[in-house]
Order: sequence, then structure tokens, then C-alpha cells
Amino acid sequence: MTRPGAAPRPGGLVAALGLAALLGVAPPGARAQALEKLTVERVNGEPALNGTLPTEISWTPDSRRATWLRRGAGPTAPADLWALEASTGKAAVLIEGSKLQAPVPPEGGASQPLPLKGYAWAPDGETLLLAQLGDLFLVDVRQKSARALVRTPEDEELPAFSPDGRQVAFVRKNDLYVVNVASGRETRLTRSGSETVLNGRLDWVYEEELASRSARAFAWSPDSKKIAYLQLDQARVPTFPIVDFIPVHNAAATQRYPKAGDPNAIVRVGVVGIGKDEAPGPERLLSFTPDDLYVVPDLAWSADSRTLAFQQLNREQNELRLQAVAVPEDPASLLGDPGTLLTERADTWVNASAPPRFLKDGRRFLWVSERSGFAHVYLCDLGGSCRAVTQGPWVVDAQPSFASPAGLLFADERTGFVYFTATEKDARERHLYRSRLDGTGRARLTREDGSHRVTLSPDARFYADVFSNVDTPPRVVLTSVDGLRRLPIEDNASPEILRYERGRVEWVDLQAQDGTVLHGSLLKPADFDPRRRYPVIVSVYGGPHAQVVRNSWEQASAFDHLLASRGFLVWSLDNRGSAYRGRAFESPIFRDLGRIELQDQLVGVAYLKTLPFVHPARLGIWGWSYGGFMTLYALTHAPQVFRAGVAGAPVTDWRFYDSIYTERYMGTPESNPKGYETSSPLHQAAEVKADLLILHGTSDDNVHVANTLAFVDALVKAGRPHSLNLHPRQMHGFSARENRMARDQAVLRHFETYLKDAPPRSENGASGASR
Repeated sequence: MTRPGAAPRPGGLVAALGLAALLGVAPPGARAQALEKLTVERVNGEPALNGTLPTEISWTPDSRRATWLRRGAGPTAPADLWALEASTGKAAVLIEGSKLQAPVPPEGGASQPLPLKGYAWAPDGETLLLAQLGDLFLVDVRQKSARALVRTPEDEELPAFSPDGRQVAFVRKNDLYVVNVASGRETRLTRSGSETVLNGRLDWVYEEELASRSARAFAWSPDSKKIAYLQLDQARVPTFPIVDFIPVHNAAATQRYPKAGDPNAIVRVGVVGIGKDEAPGPERLLSFTPDDLYVVPDLAWSADSRTLAFQQLNREQNELRLQAVAVPEDPASLLGDPGTLLTERADTWVNASAPPRFLKDGRRFLWVSERSGFAHVYLCDLGGSCRAVTQGPWVVDAQPSFASPAGLLFADERTGFVYFTATEKDARERHLYRSRLDGTGRARLTREDGSHRVTLSPDARFYADVFSNVDTPPRVVLTSVDGLRRLPIEDNASPEILRYERGRVEWVDLQAQDGTVLHGSLLKPADFDPRRRYPVIVSVYGGPHAQVVRNSWEQASAFDHLLASRGFLVWSLDNRGSAYRGRAFESPIFRDLGRIELQDQLVGVAYLKTLPFVHPARLGIWGWSYGGFMTLYALTHAPQVFRAGVAGAPVTDWRFYDSIYTERYMGTPESNPKGYETSSPLHQAAEVKADLLILHGTSDDNVHVANTLAFVDALVKAGRPHSLNLHPRQMHGFSARENRMARDQAVLRHFETYLKDAPPRSENGASGASR
């Protein structure tokens, strides 16, 4: 989940305002004249309110240049590739996207624009690899021209250069291939691919829950002679129909989707060698008993290409073994039996780690473990002995993900330093640190309070830093590790959002019933009057593996600011079970989703009711995905607290959600039937007293619309009034602008109707207004 599915809050990435307002200082960009009011149309319009920031920030392999894409004006404008020389500070356009064309196919036809999206640098630093239009292309940056590397009627996916740059591996029809860059000669490496057997790419649930939505499942060896990969056989995984209801004759796509307790795909680890004549060796596969365990998709090679390491996770996800297997030089030799380097265990669940980072000596590696209760870096050897590099009541955020794109872990053996991102300063912030391999000399390298998303150069001399906090719009700066050079990539000093009326963010810390500190934030209208009494909307997520309260510009979305401009307070709180606060903070929700989260959210509600400017009888709650689940759980388990609620794409019974995510926290329905029953809002639908709106996309492949339909069925049987908005052809996060606008209008209208001018409640608890 993002969990489930990381649908953004309406409005996307946009403004928040903070400390300056609290101190009575005019906010950045404030003007004497009245600011414009945000509208749903503008929140979902173009150009982006937050500014058009650089994307796909990368480095050339020689560390000379940082590169990025910058999109032109308009939603369909092509992106240009820019580069900044770290030594001189000079920035220039390398390739104009509007001029890049795919070569005409041999069979003829018109030339097509070749999008720069998803580029990867070749080791030579002068060639780009693009997977576009279903084919693979190489772009000569000096000549600013493209040539087709692979062009077939089938789709070529997930390409990756070999370390020596001579070959590119890719997936076609669920088999692995390589192509020689110079000659264009293709070699098929696996031959078992089919609709149900996937080689080198992940199935839906692996991609969603174990790989941060990256589908690639193969890794080149450093010597460019071998490829390790995962094979997933999903023949036994149940299917689920995703129905398109719009055509006269409905169409259904079939999705392999294992729900809690269902059979998962059978996973194997494979290695295939490539001979000197480019002939493939046999598919060498490791099978496991039992066959329903997981292998974390990040595969790691030792520097000498002789050892392959992978993480094996049992189905209960309470034991993770870091396994290693010796890989012979001969491509045709069999693999040996894997051995266990180390084991991580927990009474609840083990969060999958970042892959081991092997040092050049081949015997030592960096490893991230929560064995102390907090995620920290350890220096381990092949015998399983580990020594802490970092320690303390904070976490190292080492694995980039949708929940936390800041993740970084890098060893610079030239200087003996380890670079990592962490929460040491404040759990609500992300900073870049470095420490020596022996754990001494830890220093924070990013100085500005807030959130830093860092892309380190391969030689660890510079980093590109995407930085923001509640007072500072996102900006991108190239900085030397010693802090002496700072080169702007994008100042973004005056994004359009500054023209509009925005609320003001205040930080609030509260205590849970067990004394745990909970972080919250309160967004107040720009014209806040402490003598008034305001309705409050609790914007909730609440689920594991995510964090809502962050000192970043995105802390309040544009839609949050729109709500504030309409006279609402907007409240958010990270309850226990949320991520990046350590194991003790996360684990209370184990086998009992909903109860602890709601308990903590009600601590926030109790605080709100102590504020003289809060109207205690006009409280609403809303969220998407896990936040939709939390909305329904709150309305069914604390029915007198909230007057109105909006649940977007909610899980309504955890038996309906996928196996990997759900069983991690709940076990299987067979092992925890009572937990599944008490965690489900579905069984308590008759308790809903609030005015309820449910929204869902009918093509949602993450949280299936069956969740909402089951809850609606329960509401109807219980005689509970409700409103329902279904969006045909929309998935977990609505992509079409008209659907996003309709969603936001519906949410705004619902809260304005039932919180601001709500009619008296009827006998059944809901307001008397007509639907």
C-alpha cells in the first residue's frame, strides 16, 4: 500500500505556511493587496501551482555533471535534458525534447517524437538509454540524435546497461534478453516466460508491496558476465476481474491478485551467464521449501561477482534471512546451496531492509537493521558479525520508496565515509549525514530545517538537494559535500501558489494513552479569528509504512488550503503504527488494525475540543486508501464523534486486500479470525451515524471497488443513508483532470453542507438534508 496504493491527497504537492505566520511575520511572497482564492479548477489545473520543478535528477557516471529533465509550459510540452557542470557551475540544455525524434522504422512511416522520460546514462556518460514507444533507443548526447537499439512488434521493458556498457538487458514477454550495443545482436537468456511465469519482472503484489512499485527484478553482475533475476510463477494465484462498465458490452481485464490467505506466486532465484561468444548459459534456478515464502526483489552482487546475496522472508514476515550463494565463473556450472549470512527476527513483523552494500574487499557489507528497535546502519562480514555504524533513538531512512523518496545509503571507500539520510534531528525532517565506517565522526551535511531529498554523485563529492519546509517552496541546489559550493538548479522562489490565499500550519505534540509523543499539525485559515468557532476536518491516513506530518512544503496540499480558505480548520496526526519512529511506535497495531490508530486519533480530537475556536459539534473526517479505511473505522467505532465523513477508495474488510501487505500486520484470516472481524468496518456498518460520502474508481486495481460495494450493501441492509460517487475507468489515484475536479468538488460540497450549515440530525443520526 501507499499504503494501500499511495493515492495523493487532492491537490497534489502544494503549499504550506508555518513559523513566519506564528511569529506574526508576513509570509513569503505576501502582498499588500488581497490574495486570490483557490478554486477546485485551479487546484487541478496547469501549470502546477507549486512550480515546475526538475525531475529525474541524476549524475553522469564520471560525476562531472548533474542532469535533470525540465518540462516546458503546458501539460503536454516535452521535457528538455539539462546538465550542470559541478566544477564550473555552468548549466545548459543538453537535448531539446521538442527536437528529439525516433528514427523512421525500416518498414516506413512517419517519424515520431521520442520522449526523454525515464532516461538512463550509459557508462560512457555520453549516451542515453530510453525505453519509449514500446522499443529501446540510444541517444547520442553530442550528436543529439537517436537510433533504435531494439525495435519489434512486442514491448521491450525495464532495460539496464551492463556495467561495462557493452550490452543492455531487458524483458520481453516475460523473458530476459540482452542486446549488444555495437552490433544490435540479441540474445535470449530465458525461455520459460509465459502469461503466468515472469522472468526478471515482478507480479502485481511484489511490485506494490516489496519493491516500491519498481517492476524490475534482475541485476547485472559487476563483471557484466552474469545476470541474477527472480522468477515468479503465478499460475496458482487467484484472478480478479477489473471491469470497464462504459462499453455496451462490458470488458473485463483479469488481474492476478492474491488476497489475504490466498496462494502467492512461487518465487525462485535465477542466475544466467553470458559466454564470450554471447551465447547464454542455462537457466540456473534456486527453489525454496516451503514455496510460499518471499524473496525481496533487491538482488546484490559482491564486487568480485562471485557471490550473490538476497533476502528471504517467511510468509509470516517475522523472520528475514540474508542468504548468499556462490556463483561459479563457468556460465554452465550449477549453483551451490545458499548459506545464511545473518537473520533478523521480530515478535511482530520484520520490515524488509535495503539490500546489502558490499565493499570492494568482498567480505564486508553495509546492512540496515532494526535489531535495536530503530533502523540503523551496521558493518557486517560474511561470518554474520556486525558492528553498529549508527545508533540512537532515530532511524536511518535508507531505502527510496513512495512513502519516503529521501532514502539513501552509500559507502565512499576512498574516504572511508558512509552517507545516509536519517531522522536524527527531528522525526518530521530528513537530512543527509555521513559517518566513518567505524561509527565515529557523524555529521549532518544538510543545514536548513526541513526535508531534503538527496541525489549523491558517484564520487560522493557533490549532491543535488531537493529541499523544502513549511515556509520554503521546493528548490533544488547542487552542493559540495563540504558545504563550500552551492549552485542553484531551480530557485523556485515565486511559484504561482504564492498568489493565492493559504492557511497557516502549526505544529502540535500530544501524548498517547501510553505516554508516546504524537506529532500533529493544524492548518488555520489565513484570516483566522480566535473569537470565532470553526468546523474541523480531520485529514487522516494512519496506516503503517507512511508518515503524514512532515516539515515540508507539501505538509498541506492545495486542497487543504482551499478548505482553509472556505473557513475550515484542517488537522492531521501521525498515530502509532505510522512509520519512521521505530519498532515500538509501529508495532502496537499488530493483528488488530484500526483500534490503536483510532485511539490516538481521538487523542487529537480531544485536544481540538479544548480549543476555544473549535466547534466541537462540527467535526469531520476524511481520507483515501488506508485513510478511507480509517474514516469508516472511526465512523463505525466512534459514531458520535464526527458529524460527517468522506472515505476514498477504502479497505472495508482486510480479507479483501492483498496478501503481502495484510498478512504482515494481521496474519492470515485463518490464524487471526477475531482480528479480521474486529478490524473490519463492514461488520459495524449499522453504527454509522454521520453523513457519509464514499468515492471509488471502478478500475482500481489496488483497493478493489468490491470493498466499497460490500460496505454499501451493508449500509443498505442496515437502513443507513449515505452518498456514493463511483468514477468509471479511474484507478486508485484518479488520473483524469475532470475526475479529480469532480472528486474535490464532491468532498468540498459534502463538508460545506454537513459541517458549516448542517441541518438538525434525524432520529437515525444522519442530517435531514436530502441526497
